[in-house]
Amino acid sequence: MDKQEAKLILSSYTLGHEPDDDEKFEAAKKLTENDSELSAWWEEQKSSDQKLSASLKSVPVPADLQSALKLSMADRQRKRLRFIQTSKWLSMAAAVAMAFTLFFKYGIDRSDDYQGPLAQRAFNYSVDGPRLSYMDRDTGNLKNWLAASGFSLPQQLPPKLLELEGVGCRPLEWAENKVAIMCFNADTVYHLFIGSEEDFPNFEASEIIGYEQANEDWAISKWKQDDHLFVLTAKTTVDQMSAYLADYSPSSLSGQL
Repeated sequence: MDKQEAKLILSSYTLGHEPDDDEKFEAAKKLTENDSELSAWWEEQKSSDQKLSASLKSVPVPADLQSALKLSMADRQRKRLRFIQTSKWLSMAAAVAMAFTLFFKYGIDRSDDYQGPLAQRAFNYSVDGPRLSYMDRDTGNLKNWLAASGFSLPQQLPPKLLELEGVGCRPLEWAENKVAIMCFNADTVYHLFIGSEEDFPNFEASEIIGYEQANEDWAISKWKQDDHLFVLTAKTTVDQMSAYLADYSPSSLSGQL
């Protein structure tokens, strides 16, 4: 397990509860004992998430909320002033309920903090350690889960990536544009981002896969296939990344249903 996979696992346990008999979590936690940078990152994540959790829990529930909910439409029409007060409490209650739902379902999602072109945003998100909604080692299950979540996937994905052990996936909304991320375990985590040309019309890529060594540690590749756009990131070299895209030709797949 490398630091990036450890971040993916540790980021799901920042509110104080740690799983029992979870070998992957124990391995990730053990890495923090020998990696001061990873340990500091996890402590910062736990502190930030726990502060937000405490903040949400501290929101007071209005004393008259229960009675306000019992008002009928006729009552509110006759008592306009009370209707205004009731609406205020209802809006507050709905906002608090939604905040709790999103927080405990997804954790703290910082994806909106990322700006710039799709490839740069995907790279930064990968380096920081993305939050995943669904974890499964079976890559077929990852595809099915994204499809069931309403995300339109292309018929063909890089076969050598799909042969790897899955880590997890999730749909994202970046500036109201839908993007899916699928993560694969190849001793380092490969992050495959999938978007649509309609949402990112300025995406600079073709059906020929392009590669870039983003820095001495990370590589990026990007391409498009019909209306789908792809960005693949990993803490690896271009040569190693290209091996997982061998025998995959987007141009030969274009137009296939």
